[in-house]
Amino acid sequence: MSGDDDQAFRQHQAANDPAFPARREEAHALIVAALDQLLQPEGYVRKGSTWSRVTAQGKSALHLQRDRYGWDVRIVLRFVTPKGEVPDHPDWPGDEDITLAHFFEEVAGDPGRLAFLDVLADPGQLDHVSEILRDQVLPWFRALHGEE
Repeated sequence: MSGDDDQAFRQHQAANDPAFPARREEAHALIVAALDQLLQPEGYVRKGSTWSRVTAQGKSALHLQRDRYGWDVRIVLRFVTPKGEVPDHPDWPGDEDITLAHFFEEVAGDPGRLAFLDVLADPGQLDHVSEILRDQVLPWFRALHGEE
């Protein structure tokens, strides 16, 4: 079964599972808890589904963007200067929002896209996301804040 077929099958299962809405919220809570544990000690404050940190250099933010159909979330990163512009920095790709896929030369899919059923089946996949955030994203944000 291809990745698209597998995803379509999981979505079909979820759509026909009366318990899915509660299970989706359970998975979302696991994701939020993992991000809280990683980001709050770094000075990020959560409001809704967005963690942000403000310094004199600008505002960095990590947002959990829910899929419009409710199957998954995607981690979206943003940095804006005090003037509300994207940073003029060699490490900034030019877009307003970026995903975790930006941190890899070649990657199949976006490691920051988390399907709710997959998180429930294997909460350990949050360890991989936390590792990417801790080892690559947070140092990158610190550099944009002028701290490294």
